[in-house]
Amino acid sequence: MSKQDPIELIEYELTTFIRRAVYLDNSDRKIGHLERAAYLLLRQLDEFGPARVKELAESFKLDISTLSRQAAALETKELIQRFSDPSDGRVSLFAITKLGKQRLKADKKMRLERYHRMLDDWSGEEKEMFGRLLLRLNEAFID
Repeated sequence: MSKQDPIELIEYELTTFIRRAVYLDNSDRKIGHLERAAYLLLRQLDEFGPARVKELAESFKLDISTLSRQAAALETKELIQRFSDPSDGRVSLFAITKLGKQRLKADKKMRLERYHRMLDDWSGEEKEMFGRLLLRLNEAFID
């Protein structure tokens, strides 16, 4: 039996992981109440503060029209708010609202609980290493 190429293993396992994550996100076992896109947008605004649509689109590697539609949906639900950029009144910024923070906090709690259960039998060292490696992989996708 030949040893599997590590890159082939990584590619297959990542593809499988993504498929399963998307399935869970669209199933009755979905975590929380926010859709994945909404959750990520709220996390970004919560962690980094108000941002322009263009900045958000670049951050998520989306076109501006897609990000604008997502932001408009969250604005309608009063999870984010739009206001004029004090440095350039022609430009709008988006910020997370109090309600948005509450919904984000609740969903984040549920997501973290699931990951705690999934990784319960991993050592602290394994969890730290996996987190660092995922960070490196995510950064490599950007380059």
